[in-house]
Amino acid sequence: MLYSYKPDSIHDLHVWLELYYLSGYIIEGLTVYSAYKLYNWHPNLDIQRNWDPVFTQITGLDFYYERRVGGNVIFPNRTVNSLSIQGHHFQDIVKVLLKKDPSFNDTPYIGMGTIDADIEYLIDNWRPEIRYNMFGKTFNPMSILNQDVIHRLINTCNNIYAKHI
Repeated sequence: MLYSYKPDSIHDLHVWLELYYLSGYIIEGLTVYSAYKLYNWHPNLDIQRNWDPVFTQITGLDFYYERRVGGNVIFPNRTVNSLSIQGHHFQDIVKVLLKKDPSFNDTPYIGMGTIDADIEYLIDNWRPEIRYNMFGKTFNPMSILNQDVIHRLINTCNNIYAKHI
């Protein structure tokens, strides 16, 4: 997408927002995958349908904010602020579970690898609502979005992927 549009078009902002939106999901997917792999989740179990009390006790992570089975709350001490996949707050998973692990030392964002301030800002502020609240606008709600920054964001996604997949 980045290379298929004509620069200086009225569609530039749309392309940048779309790529920003998609990049957030890429980083979220890599984050979730890394957390579950690092803490030895069984690779054949679906994280949405299955739960592991030991895994959740060790990590604080579960798919849902509040997992219910048969009307009963499985992890009664969890809150909306708990680590979950459901809310798309992968940044918290990074801060609590991944950054401290030495296997991510060289990885940008999810570890201690080098990342520039613009890209870190974009990732820290990513939310899925971006697609629904910002598309169709004629102003740039994130003033740092431009071709160069999006290119660096995509490179960061590639670097994260290359380090841990």
